[in-house]
Amino acid sequence: MGRQELLEYLLKEVEKFGFSVFADEMFPIPAIVNTDDKIMIYSSIEVTPFEIAHELIHIINKDSHRGKYFDAINPQEARANHEAILLLWEIFEANGGNYEYFNVFVNTTEAPFELAESIIKNGYLEMHEAITEIFEDEIKVSINKQQMHDYIVDYISYFDVIETVNIYQFLDRYHLSHNFYNMAEKEFRLLLGTN
Repeated sequence: MGRQELLEYLLKEVEKFGFSVFADEMFPIPAIVNTDDKIMIYSSIEVTPFEIAHELIHIINKDSHRGKYFDAINPQEARANHEAILLLWEIFEANGGNYEYFNVFVNTTEAPFELAESIIKNGYLEMHEAITEIFEDEIKVSINKQQMHDYIVDYISYFDVIETVNIYQFLDRYHLSHNFYNMAEKEFRLLLGTN
């Protein structure tokens, strides 16, 4: 989903809450909502998907007294920023995006990079820990040389040219313990002929 498509989608979501939406090229800020009067006004030139998502979160949470624009210490503003990134990430993933394309996510949504990175990275790390916990018993299971060979053959089949191999990334991809590093390294050397 491109930037314009995402903007249109988010604006339709705002309208679903019964809000009247007005675009104004001369509007001095990117976007603002009045939850009491159910009105949203945005600058058709300055607005970003992140800012529309931010305002949508205010609508969802029925925030009516938020303080000044971009008041980062206001709890409602901080929550709207956080939840807007999560909402945009959910849309991104639903459209085939993942953590490997984080820069595409930031470029498309124009979310603040550092904030988005901390929120998404933390979520990704928590998910990775949960997956590791789920597969903990499987990770501890011993693996034979043929299984390692099969994993490595599968792994290298994704590449046209291999200049270097990050064995830790390989092990993580197949949910294998880092204890298998030496075994994997030997098998890579054999298969790639780098003995």
